[in-house]
Amino acid sequence: LIVEPLVLGAGGMLMYPASVLAELKRIAERSGTLFIADEVMTGWGRTGTMFACEQAAVAPDILCTSKGLTGGSLPLAATLATDAIFQAHYSTDRSKTFFHSSSYTANPIACAAALANVGIWNDEPVAERVAALSRMQAEKVARFNGDPRFENVRTSGTIAALDLSVGNAGYLAEVGPRLRAFFLDRGLLVRPLGNVLYLMPPYCVTSGELDRLYTAIDEAAELAGDGR
Repeated sequence: LIVEPLVLGAGGMLMYPASVLAELKRIAERSGTLFIADEVMTGWGRTGTMFACEQAAVAPDILCTSKGLTGGSLPLAATLATDAIFQAHYSTDRSKTFFHSSSYTANPIACAAALANVGIWNDEPVAERVAALSRMQAEKVARFNGDPRFENVRTSGTIAALDLSVGNAGYLAEVGPRLRAFFLDRGLLVRPLGNVLYLMPPYCVTSGELDRLYTAIDEAAELAGDGR
């Protein structure tokens, strides 16, 4: 059973409570199914805790992590597994080997970046920064609660998302490319998922920079309403 804890990015930044994740874990255990947590996006503080699974008090059998592993500086991924799964493949018998590799496996530069990032998590108040950003996101996106131009205003830790109310909604909504161009013209890197606007800023973002982003979202809604 493969799940993306708390957030479903590819589906339009859909969010669900930790209780759902806990129930999925219970279902997997009852059926003897491995529980695989895809924390490529949600790990490293993105949902407010180091890993989203912590909020459901569950431990996956296999955990996939990337992106924040290096602080976003270089591409690197790591797959973690329980000792039981590791031991099942740890053998001199080649038929038991879990064959997997790629051209850049264990790239030393990327691994060095990951180690440096882990050091920052250990030595600096990253958790406090994540908590502060989570509060800022919740406070600033709240300006659109009850705004008829938007639907489903939501946050999960440092992630904020809202749906622009348009007739042609969905991942391939026609407004998507226009919104992307609108933000780029203003020097803002925002990638709409169709009519869904979402913000996943770096943890060093300032309150003023977030204000600039949310002001642009307000302006973008007017543009979409004018049909331009």
